[in-house]
Amino acid sequence: MSARVAVLALAALAAVPAPARADDASKFVRSGTRDGLTSFETGTRVYRRADGTGTSVSLVGVVHIGDKSYYDKIVGLLETHELVLFESVLPRGAFGTGGAEDLARQRSTQDAMLFLRKMIADFAASKGALPASIAELRAHIVSRDTRLARPLDLAMVDGWGRALSYSPGEEFSFSLASLGSDGAAGGRDFAMDLVLRALPREAAEKARAGDSKDESKRDLYGDLASALGTSLQVRSIDYDRANWVPADLPMEELLDRLWKRGERSMTLEMLSSQDGLGQGIVRFLLSIVSKSPGFKKMVIEALGNAGEGAGRRGRSGLGAVDERIILDERNDAVIEKLRAVLAARNPPKSVAIFYGAAHMGDFEQTLRKEFALEPAESYWFRAMAADEWNAKRIEARIKKLSEERDAIVAADPAGCAPASDMIERRIAELRERLPEKSGS
Repeated sequence: MSARVAVLALAALAAVPAPARADDASKFVRSGTRDGLTSFETGTRVYRRADGTGTSVSLVGVVHIGDKSYYDKIVGLLETHELVLFESVLPRGAFGTGGAEDLARQRSTQDAMLFLRKMIADFAASKGALPASIAELRAHIVSRDTRLARPLDLAMVDGWGRALSYSPGEEFSFSLASLGSDGAAGGRDFAMDLVLRALPREAAEKARAGDSKDESKRDLYGDLASALGTSLQVRSIDYDRANWVPADLPMEELLDRLWKRGERSMTLEMLSSQDGLGQGIVRFLLSIVSKSPGFKKMVIEALGNAGEGAGRRGRSGLGAVDERIILDERNDAVIEKLRAVLAARNPPKSVAIFYGAAHMGDFEQTLRKEFALEPAESYWFRAMAADEWNAKRIEARIKKLSEERDAIVAADPAGCAPASDMIERRIAELRERLPEKSGS
């Protein structure tokens, strides 16, 4: 496996906002080089009805590895929305409870309770004891992964809209309970209490031994981020926000669909295997090229090329199975959630779909065809960049551009804009790079 192939496999899963160019109308990623700086950017586009009524929907494309400042700007944009639907493949039970009928409410409550039991087991394996309260469990979970904050909150409400009860016992026994459809103790059928009382045997044994594999699990994305000198999305963004809601395909359903078809996804297999040959090769390559400007430039170009046809079938950079599972079917889950949100009695005024940029082309088509939403303003955010120029060369370019600007202004003081303004912006961008080049 070559370094470029490894980068493309990773890319497949994968500063001040500026208006998009006309030729970027259907793009959500782009890469390019100017003044010695090769950069990779992701796009955001806002969609509204032609008459300006109803909910606006923003497609906020993101890449899972980028500079911390990039994620800060993305979060700043998301904070302007009333509701954020975010990407996260989680266990069934992490997406909230409910349903049109009692059977669906009961089943979703059971799924939520099993999801909570798994988090309680993870806590016990790490601490050697059960959490004294859900608040303690939540604090522990959030300290590891803020994406689990909202799923935990959603799971603590049963299908009938009432809070589950939790109390720890001895020897890793506990009570996690829903009172069923009637909200009273006892009962039959859908009014029957739903109760979990203990960890699975294997989880309890791990807890007694203090054996938590999660502590030592290696993160391939983390290895790549380190090699590029960038940050991870999940470590750079605080997802613990009341108006941020997970919208994705449950992990069990994703794997079940693959199994039923008898299909294999090489991308999923490589990234889900902690000790597989594919990951070993990729990690070896990363160790060789760590912090190399040339490697970073190659990654940026590969990300840009892989995203050129994102959202258009057969041009996403993924294999057929990967495209169908990673893109199409997960996208369907998001759109189903969006339908429910927009059909509510009092829908939010603004919704952001915060997903990997490769998903956005398909989302865009659905927003336009099904919801009659049309693209309005667009913005671009720089995720990462590789700078190949030293301070001397940057200063020389600043001098040349300044001379060009002065000549334009002198020739036509009244009509020099916008040409002079564009050159001034380039000069400002170049000056921003100089502090990082001290001593070069």
